[in-house]
Amino acid sequence: MAHALQDFFFGQRTRPVVAAAALVAGALAIVGCAVAQDTGPQPSASAPLPQWPQDLFGSLPEPPTDAPPPPVHDPANPDAWKLQQPKDAFAALPADARGRPDWMRALREGLIQPRASVRGGAESMQVLDLDILMKNTAQMPYVKFPHNAHTQWLACSNCHDGLFVPKAGANPTTMPKILAGESCGTCHAKVAFSAMFTCERCHSVPQPGQQPWW
Repeated sequence: MAHALQDFFFGQRTRPVVAAAALVAGALAIVGCAVAQDTGPQPSASAPLPQWPQDLFGSLPEPPTDAPPPPVHDPANPDAWKLQQPKDAFAALPADARGRPDWMRALREGLIQPRASVRGGAESMQVLDLDILMKNTAQMPYVKFPHNAHTQWLACSNCHDGLFVPKAGANPTTMPKILAGESCGTCHAKVAFSAMFTCERCHSVPQPGQQPWW
């Protein structure tokens, strides 16, 4: 009897049938496991989202905003309106993409001519044509710092060594520091263009293999 069953199940003609049945059984077992997993306990729709650390991208000094800053002069002072208003002073200057004065374009076009010193006279700025490429920018494009654009306005002593040590890697710069008014933020967002919502003005060099962002 045993030999008869063995011949039936493992005979030449029945082997393909047995193999097919084994494949079907295996597939059903896999599907059953997947269904069992899918029908397991599911998170509630009202379950709270993961609590990411607050300093995941650096802690900000305050929520970012593009709201206009408070007026420099007290609008309640009747004599404040005797002064030239900013909108009148900036009317002759080219505007950037955000509608603010584009100071570098105004300088290049000769619309403004900053003095080299408070004494005036024939003194000229010592312009340095040197670009610094900052690569510690995570997935963002690299930052190119142009000395040329800055030294047309500022003497080297404005930044070195008080704000920046003239040594590679000695000046870790982060967006929270800039937004807090430190590092580049000493000027930017105060007398120079804001670092908020103007990423393309600093992050201007795509990383290797990276498509242009802007």
